[in-house]
Amino acid sequence: MKHLAYLILFTCLANVTWAQQTKAFTFSGQVFEMNLNDSTETPIMGVPIEVWYGEELLATLESGPKGKYKIMLDKYPSFRIKFGKAPYISKIIDINAKGFQRAAEFGLVNLEMDIIVFKEDNMMGMDFMNYTPFAKAQFNKKKGTMEWDYEYSDYMAKRVQAIVEANKYPVTRREE
Repeated sequence: MKHLAYLILFTCLANVTWAQQTKAFTFSGQVFEMNLNDSTETPIMGVPIEVWYGEELLATLESGPKGKYKIMLDKYPSFRIKFGKAPYISKIIDINAKGFQRAAEFGLVNLEMDIIVFKEDNMMGMDFMNYTPFAKAQFNKKKGTMEWDYEYSDYMAKRVQAIVEANKYPVTRREE
């Protein structure tokens, strides 16, 4: 459990590739369920995934066999991807893709993200995960790569870890 914060975090690999005449942004990866008792991870099928641009729902899908998912989107300046809903704690990823539009005119931009979700199990204090991003990324047009805000992600992972730990050992009232 000593590395729970980093396990609850997610595994992200940003990868940009170029192909002629394709103008899309592709998100792909795997969704894993973490068992909070022993920190094991298992690929999980059927986890809902929503892709938003502001208030507009762009796409919905579910993780497939072995937890895999893939979605191709037209170019937008930003995305909000929401993984999971009850019985899982949602995980939201904000992606600022500004600048990627020009790169996409010359090729295909891929972002591979493996996501770890876990069951809600009536945990108090986790409702913020339904509307607060767990991670943030921004496209660096000079480098042609996606850059993650690791400081923000680390803060969120520690916040989630503290809530998980508090729910494991609930505070009890002392008998007077």
